[in-house]
Amino acid sequence: MFWPVCPVDVRLTDPKGGQNAVRAWLDSPRRLLTLASRSRLAALNLAPFLTALQGDGHAVQLVTDIPVNPTVDDVAALLTRLRQQPFEPTAILAIGGGSCIDLGKAVSALYHVLEKPTPQAVRDAVNRKAYAQPHPCVELIAMPTTAGTGSEVTRWATLWDPQEKRKLSIDHAQVFPRGAAIVPEWTVEMPAALTLSTGLDALSHAMEAYWSVSRNPLSQELALLAAAKVRDALPLALAEPENEAARREMSLASLLAGLAFSQTRTTACHSISYALTLLHGIPHGFAVALTLASVMRRNAKAVPEMDRLFAVFDEREGFEVWLEGVTHGVQPLCLSAFGVAERDLSAICEAAFTQGRMDNNPVAFTPADVLEILNENL
Repeated sequence: MFWPVCPVDVRLTDPKGGQNAVRAWLDSPRRLLTLASRSRLAALNLAPFLTALQGDGHAVQLVTDIPVNPTVDDVAALLTRLRQQPFEPTAILAIGGGSCIDLGKAVSALYHVLEKPTPQAVRDAVNRKAYAQPHPCVELIAMPTTAGTGSEVTRWATLWDPQEKRKLSIDHAQVFPRGAAIVPEWTVEMPAALTLSTGLDALSHAMEAYWSVSRNPLSQELALLAAAKVRDALPLALAEPENEAARREMSLASLLAGLAFSQTRTTACHSISYALTLLHGIPHGFAVALTLASVMRRNAKAVPEMDRLFAVFDEREGFEVWLEGVTHGVQPLCLSAFGVAERDLSAICEAAFTQGRMDNNPVAFTPADVLEILNENL
């Protein structure tokens, strides 16, 4: 089965082209909620762009306190702020990484659902999928500044619930952005750790889309293309941070991987990663990549075409050699490097089974299997 491949108007372009695309998408005066951190605004010199949007007749409300891994509390606070001002957005522009775009998606999906947006109300609305009821979603435009999440071409937004120690997901076709302007030049500013983490996130999306229970020929071809681009471009982007060709290839890899897993959803690596991020604060890209090799080995017996994915990295053991090489000197890719001890593994294992992710893995893992995988990567 094929989902709609991509209803998003995607432009891979330079900064000026991206800004012109956004102005074209905003074809009538809007109350524009703009999400972008102060550091991003300064580094990318976006003040003239926001001024131009105001000159086009848009009322621009700028929010710069963008949380990493937005929680139900963060979403409730922003929705409350909008209602208190009051500022009813008719469009949202998210300029940033996956967290920024997910925050924009959450506001888009829930603004017209919640009149009193408390954290509990947000939690309940997501759990019962209140956003799926017929209602207007606020139009969203994404301008990603990292190369990894693929959030600009998916129908999902991730939220975190620290109180209940759970990862929540908004999942609906209306959450797709109206447009996405991808500017590889903007990713040059990323430090090495963020370049690596987001690049490994893109690779995880590609590999998991390749072996997912929901895989299809299209998702697998997109996944192979994405994985090959990460293989070649990520080491170069780390060695030569200002290499624009490498940054463009990584942006393409992220886009292709996003298109691949938008067809399939993710699998065991992501399911385990949510517990690692929630319980130990491990950045998402590292959390998913930690178990990639272990999960791939176990899935090989259930996916006849897995040899094509192995071939991207030359041989069955080639992936682990590549992974060790690309992470060397930036971030050791083992649980102990993030402060996780053997005594922590049982709690991680208990929280590692996410519906729609673990059951999307081609091999059915038991808690004993997950514990074994965690011990392999300690």
